[in-house]
Amino acid sequence: MSEPQNTGSGGQGDQVKALIEIVGALAQNLRRVERKVGQSSGKKSGADEDEEDPSEPGAWVLFTPPAAAEDDPTSDQDPRQTIENFVTWYNLIFVGVDGGRARPIPDCWRQHDGLAMEVAALAYSWRAANVGPGATPRDAQQWLHQWRPGFSDRLVRDWVLPDCLDGDHRDTGFPPRPDRFDLAEQHAAALAQAKPPI
Repeated sequence: MSEPQNTGSGGQGDQVKALIEIVGALAQNLRRVERKVGQSSGKKSGADEDEEDPSEPGAWVLFTPPAAAEDDPTSDQDPRQTIENFVTWYNLIFVGVDGGRARPIPDCWRQHDGLAMEVAALAYSWRAANVGPGATPRDAQQWLHQWRPGFSDRLVRDWVLPDCLDGDHRDTGFPPRPDRFDLAEQHAAALAQAKPPI
């Protein structure tokens, strides 16, 4: 799915950005309310009142971070959801000016195995630097100064062809491989089909 183009002030791209920010802020507020309700009802929330929330962004994070499977330990979402949300968020926040090196991550990123691995590392390194009690402004600055520009350079130099960046996927070699989560799901489905009915 390609991102809507910004058609000036109040364009569809601006509306999508605003909605993502609103939904992210609402989700974050809902998590805070759930923790407070759990604390006031005497239920264990999984964290002491003095302990920081593992999904709380650092004070320097100006925009609502992308939702992640790790935000709710009881969720059945897997890390692919975290990565997919990060890609959408990255394309809204970190894409530079036309003609610049900071290009959006193309929609076909999962069809390029090396790019998919790098996008996953980029997403989780951003979270480590910006979300939770271990996040620091120094790590966030290093991510901005080292990880993001290096990724932007490798994206256009090593991982995809110009066609992919223009929204028209073109294979760059071997066909994409299923990730470990897809393989586990395929294996579970095969086992379920192999079991004789009772």
